[in-house]
Amino acid sequence: MIRTQIYIPETLHERAKNVAKSKKQSLANLYRGFIAGGLQAVEKKRRGNSLDSLIKLNLKGGPKDLSTNIDHYLYGAPKKS
Repeated sequence: MIRTQIYIPETLHERAKNVAKSKKQSLANLYRGFIAGGLQAVEKKRRGNSLDSLIKLNLKGGPKDLSTNIDHYLYGAPKKS
């Protein structure tokens, strides 16, 4: 584990202490859980939006034989007809 320090408002610290006490766990463990949960939520949101930027492009058209001749369009291979 890595040891780190952060500054938080006193009121937030008191609230966290009360929650930790009610859950019968250490304050450090409570903070680790909050950080892990927050990171998980951010990562989940980021994964959920991975294709949104492509959808917003609203691409239309393109070659009608793209699926058949994908190698031709990507790598310059001869067309399959």
